[in-house]
Amino acid sequence: MDILKPGNILRIPDYEFENGGEPRDKYLIVVDVSSEISLLLRVLTTSQIHVPEEKIMHGCRNEPENGLHYFMFEKERCIGTLAQSDFSFYKHTFILFRNNIKDLPIAPFILKYQGVAEHVCTLHAEEFARLKKCIRQNGRMADRSAKRNFPHLF
Repeated sequence: MDILKPGNILRIPDYEFENGGEPRDKYLIVVDVSSEISLLLRVLTTSQIHVPEEKIMHGCRNEPENGLHYFMFEKERCIGTLAQSDFSFYKHTFILFRNNIKDLPIAPFILKYQGVAEHVCTLHAEEFARLKKCIRQNGRMADRSAKRNFPHLF
């Protein structure tokens, strides 16, 4: 599956959550891939979050005292490209870090989503670097398996 490259954003209809939650359309960002252990590290996005207006800003938020651990993509801001076409989210879009930095086995992911997952863009290098830095700053939110299998990111 050529689209499983770090920095790629995939749109997946009816994404099946690992915790058994109701499937729904999701954007997934490939953070890293390990061919040695056949795992990919991913985060999911959401636009369904209520953040106080004064806390809305593009980039990383890490305020443990307020329970804010996320990366936000500002609506209509170009964050990547695909085939020379710019990509932006239509709404403010967030990556919540609590229980959302996960590693997944590659083979079952490919079986389930090949031909279904749509590659919508590759993040600009500086945007991807900011996201990875934010993940590192919020590493305690990652599940243990992700930290064990991708220690260079945490």
